[in-house]
Order: sequence, then structure tokens, then C-alpha cells
Amino acid sequence: MISTDIKKLRNDHPEYMSQVERNYRWNFVALILDSSIFAFSIAMLSTETILPYFVSHLSEKSFWIGAIPALFFLGLFFPQLFGAYLVNGKPMRKKTIFWIAIAERVGILFIAIIAQFTTLFSNDLILVLFLLSFTLFSITNGLIAPAYSDFISKNIMKKRGLFYGSKEFLSGLIGFGASLTATYLLNTYAFPINMRTLFWIGFGTSFISPFIIATFKEVPYPIKSNVEPLIEFLKHIPGMVKKQPSFKKYLVARSAFGVGLLANSFYAMYAFDKYNLSEGTLGVFTMVILLTKSVFGFIWGYLGDHFGYKINYLLSSGLLIFMGILAIKSPGVWAFYVIAFGIGAVMSVIMTSDPNMVFQLAPPSETSRFIGIANTIVAPVMTFAPLISGLIIDFYSYQLLFVIELIISLCAFVVIFYMMPNPHRHEA
Repeated sequence: MISTDIKKLRNDHPEYMSQVERNYRWNFVALILDSSIFAFSIAMLSTETILPYFVSHLSEKSFWIGAIPALFFLGLFFPQLFGAYLVNGKPMRKKTIFWIAIAERVGILFIAIIAQFTTLFSNDLILVLFLLSFTLFSITNGLIAPAYSDFISKNIMKKRGLFYGSKEFLSGLIGFGASLTATYLLNTYAFPINMRTLFWIGFGTSFISPFIIATFKEVPYPIKSNVEPLIEFLKHIPGMVKKQPSFKKYLVARSAFGVGLLANSFYAMYAFDKYNLSEGTLGVFTMVILLTKSVFGFIWGYLGDHFGYKINYLLSSGLLIFMGILAIKSPGVWAFYVIAFGIGAVMSVIMTSDPNMVFQLAPPSETSRFIGIANTIVAPVMTFAPLISGLIIDFYSYQLLFVIELIISLCAFVVIFYMMPNPHRHEA
């Protein structure tokens, strides 16, 4: 499937697209390798398993476990408008991507250093410093996203579903190796040695990625635009969104889907406590999540390319409903391996379907800005949901949280069914 944005560029700028097509295979492979190899480092910082375990040794309050996905989503989504502004009016994206990638590694370095001082300082101080370092890492993740996604939208002009599916598949395989490493370290060493080792390995492997980014091949974008002052850049956003009714519907439906993820970081810790599991089990949960992400990357990519990406959100919201039912019933530890499977599939939808929906709904010259708009608007929902989840557990129970998750997921399914646009149908 050739998306609407690429069709327009081919009609208006055939020479530019001819140059881009010559670099297609190289960038296809380089982008997949970059994302996949970085997945090893990300697996060492899993917000569903590893980091909740680390924080649980620093505080008994579930609120602080909820702070992990909250800070991750806040940092990942909220700064994306500013990330879009960094490349506003610029014909090239590669240089910006490279330097933000270096800043990401600084955040991982701080996390590893702070873990090294665990037991030397008070748990409260370590917790605060860890959360600050993790926030820095998350913010750089958010800043890089618009430029990176815009680079993909301009250089992967066909078979985008296959591209994202391949990226998720290889990421899952490499992440599987990371989860085996994590399982071994968690089983072999006691806290905090296991966490220190995991974080340092994550930091060390993260520096392969910038060397791959340096090999990206980029053609200057032919549509020239003036660099706007930040105030003007932000001021134009409401008017731009108003002209795109399908994009507005997408924002509402995507936000509803985001609320349904409120319990994701608590399933593993609940199973860990309820069934008195070993630390290594967290590595196994991580393994299931990553393998599922790799397989479902192809599934969601295929479905999106052939039937449109709306169906992916519908099916994954159905998975959220099923996960809520399983958690409420808790028929055995096996149920939480199934839930880990569901988490992997749902996270894969976010990675494969979110950018493709924006590519299809946004004007081609404003891809990075619309990616920033979409993710910044989703940020409050994705941030406050896990924080509220932690408070529900602290003041009430896991069971109440799972019931609320089930109700919200049912509502999300309905909203997605009626409001989520399906641009593929229009293109067909």
C-alpha cells in the first residue's frame, strides 16, 4: 500500500522521491537495526517488570511503582511538540536524531550510577535520584520521536506495515536475549547487585545505536518553510487540527485506548506477591512480553497494510478486556503469563499503529508537528492513569484496580469502534 502522503510527494516532487527511493533499502535495514539493537537496552529498563521490582525495594508504596510508567509516558509523549519544533523548517532530520540519541544514553548512565549507590544512601534519596534520572531518559525518548518518525515517513515510502513489523520482530528477538540475561542475573545475584549489573549492561549496549544512526542516508526535504518562533509554532496548532476532523477523532479514540493501559505495570508485581514467585520470574515475564511484541509486530503491520490500522486498535482493546477478566479471576500463575502476552501485543500496537495513523492523517509537510500534537495530547492520559492506579492499590486493592481497568477497556472499545478513523478505506 502506498500511503496518501507519499502519493502527493510523488506527484509534486518526483526528483526528490527518485533520490529517496535509491536510499530505500539502506535506510530500511539501518532503521530496523538501530531500533532493534537499542531494544536490548530498553529491555534492561522494562517499565512492566524490571523497574517496578527495583522501586519495590526502595518503597512499599504502590504509588511509586505507578510513577514509573507515568514518568515514562510523560517524558515520552509530552515533549514531542518541542521535539517537533527542533526540526521545524529544517530540510534534514539526521543531525537532530543523532545528538538526542547521545543525550538518551546520558539518562541511562545516571540510572546505572544511582543504582551503584543503593545501600550507601537512604532509600528515599536513591528513589528521588532514580526517578529524576529516569525522567531525563524518558524526556529524550520523547524529544527524538518526531524527528525520527518524520525521517521514517519520508524514507520508508512503501510497505510501512512490513517495516514496523520487521522492526518489532527483530527487536523482540534481541529483547529475548536481553530477557534471558535478566533472568540469569535476577536468579543468580541478590538485590542490588542484580540491578546494578542489568543497568550497566543496558548502558554499555546502548552505544551501538548512534554508530548506526550515523549511516542513515538523507535527502534534503524539497518543501521549504520558514523557521517559526516557538510561540507562533504553538499558536498555529489549534487551527491546523481544526482543519483535520479525522485527526481530531483519532485523538479522542487514541486517548480512550491509552487509559485502558492503567494496570500494565502492576500485573507482574501482583503475581510476584500473590504466588510468591522468584525474582527470575520477572525476567520470564519480560521474555514473554518481548517475544509477543516481535510476533505481533508482523501481525499488526500486515493487518494495517491490508485493512487499515483501526482494526489493530479494536483487537488490542479487546485484549485489554480479556486481561482485566483474567486478573480479576486470577485462576493461577499461568494467567499472568497470558497477561504478559497481552501486554506485549498491546505495546506492539502502539509502536506499529500510532505513527502510521498519523502519517496517513497528517499533511505530508507537517508530519513531525502532527506526531508531536498527537503524542502531547495523549500525554496527560498516559501519565495520570498509572499514578491513580498506584493510589487505588495503596488505599483499596489490586482487585478494584482490575475491575476499573476492565470497565475502562470496555468503554475504550466502544469509542474506538465509533470514532477511530480508517484512512485505508478512503485510499482503497
